Order: sequence, then C-alpha cells, then structure tokens
Amino acid sequence: MKNLYLLLILLFVATQARAQTSDSLNQNVSPKGGLNALALHYYRIDFTKEQRQRLKDVELEFIYQIDESGALALEEVNGINDKDIVDSLKNRTLTLPRFSPQVVNGTPQPSLYFMKLTFPSYQMTNSRLAMIQPYLYNEAKLDDFEYIKKSNQRMEVLFGGVYNQFLGNPSLYLRPGGGMKVDVTYTAKNLLMYGLTMSIYGNKFKQVYPIYVNRNQFPAPPTAVIGLVFGKWFNKVNAQLELGTAVQNITENKGGNDPDWVQLTGWSPGLVVNYPIKLGKDKIFYNYGAPSIFNHNLNLHVGVRQLFLSLKEATGGMFELGLSYRMSYEMIEEFRLKQKFLDRLK
Repeated sequence: MKNLYLLLILLFVATQARAQTSDSLNQNVSPKGGLNALALHYYRIDFTKEQRQRLKDVELEFIYQIDESGALALEEVNGINDKDIVDSLKNRTLTLPRFSPQVVNGTPQPSLYFMKLTFPSYQMTNSRLAMIQPYLYNEAKLDDFEYIKKSNQRMEVLFGGVYNQFLGNPSLYLRPGGGMKVDVTYTAKNLLMYGLTMSIYGNKFKQVYPIYVNRNQFPAPPTAVIGLVFGKWFNKVNAQLELGTAVQNITENKGGNDPDWVQLTGWSPGLVVNYPIKLGKDKIFYNYGAPSIFNHNLNLHVGVRQLFLSLKEATGGMFELGLSYRMSYEMIEEFRLKQKFLDRLK
C-alpha cells in the first residue's frame, strides 16, 4: 500500500512538471500590462468635440500584426472610415510598447491580435482616466494622488480588551474583571453607524449566588452580550447605543438535557463612547478596482450598560474601559492623480 501511494505521488509530480514545462514553452500573444493598458493608450487621445461626436457609440475593431520580437503594426481599424480619426489611432499605435509574442513549443511566432473598443461620448479627462487606472497592474500609491476627498462611508472592525466593574446587586457577588470586545460596523454618508457587537467578560466571585444547585458554581462565571449597534460620529468621537441578548453561565454544562446546568439569560442595553487614535499613515486599498483608504487605529472606549438577567442578584449595571485595535476602510468620493503618474501610463 505504501508503494502504491509513492507511485501515485511520483506520477502526480511528473504530470505537474510536464504541465509546467509545457506552459513555459507556449504562450498567447498579449499586450504589455494587459488589455486595459492597451485601451488606455487610445483613451488618452485628445479628440475634438466634433470627432468625439462621430465616434459616439461606434464600436471599433483593431487588428494588429505582431512579429516574432513582439513589434506591432496596426493593420486595420474597422468601424470607421474617417481618415483624420484613423490617422490619430495609427499615430498613437506608434507609441505602444512591444507585445509579448506568441510562443509555440518554445519558438516565437508571428500572429494577429484583435481588440474591440468603444469611445465614451465625453472627453477622457485625467480624473476619468484615474477611474480606469486601478485595473492596471501598476496601481497608484497614496503619494501618486494630487488630492483625495474622503466619503463619510466606512467599514470598520474593532477587537480588543476591556476592564469591567459590576454596579448595584452584582457588585456584592462579583469582583472587577476583564474580557474582550468585538465590533463590526458600517458608517453611512450621514455619519450614522450600524453594526454588530459582542462582549465577553470574566469576573471572579466574592461570594457565590444564593441559589441551590447540585454542583459547584464557576469561580469566575463568564458573561456574554451579543447584539446590535446604532450610533453616530461626532468629528473624531463616536457614541453608540448597544442592545443585545445577555447570558451568564453559573455552572458547567455536561451536555444533553443537563438538569443541573444553570445559565442566566436576559438582555442588556448599553452606551459606549469610542475615541480612535490613528497609527501610521493612510494606505490605498483597491476593492473591485475602486480605491479606498485603509488605516490602523488604537481605540479607547468607555461604556456603561445595564444587565437584566433571570436572577435578581445578577441584575444590575456595569462600567467598562477598553483598549482595542480598530481597522478601518474609508470610501473615496473623489480624487485626482498627479500628472507625472498619468504620464507613466503613456
């Protein structure tokens, strides 16, 4: 059986090696930077308003002849016969870099390449060119932007630690403790925030709850609150209301219909104020071709909540302080790339 496994492994490795060797000896003809980079060269032509009107909604077909070295010649442009436009397209072709030639069994071959293109009815300004640019392999960095106008929209994930202190009845039974908090939120353009939250706390007993059970109570019963977040940003600070279900496990659950398992259940409203402190510089992040701002933050928060649990002694308030990491993706509403970056795409 071991020999059979070894034989199968060797056959698999040999097949993969043969496939990789075959791939390295054969390739299709393609423009440097991909099809989008090729189209971008033609979009940069500064046609007149009258020429653009003639090009409106016209699908052009470009036919290139590529030699063994990747040198190209535009043999035909189908879809329009206007000499001034065709001459502009051919002159722009002269500035194109060589293609990656077609390779068959390790030998470069002459070939043809076809591309279809429709010009938009508006002038292709730098800002509109910038909307095409993220699809290229050479993505813009933050320093390549002349200006960026951020949108208020953002997606954020927060996780970190908390210190908590029960208030009222629970403080007679539970000591100060700590735990963890996780938030996933979305902020709309009007700065209103929505999301999900989960907090887990652990507090050691001062004295056990006055309930009769056949097994020992946990020395530090865990408390969890899971629910919804609704809030708003005020400049660099946000205030969020939280409403969730709350549970507190008092004894071990041994599975099945364990009659001696004690879990307190209920609900909990809370108010939390967050203050993020940015760590480092913003970074550009591309999502489905559109740029957004990615940044790291240290988050400080303070909160109060009320727990309504199924035991009077466990029902009361809670105060908490937290230190967390906040990861933020901010949407960009408008931007412009620097001219020197756009020139590199020519």
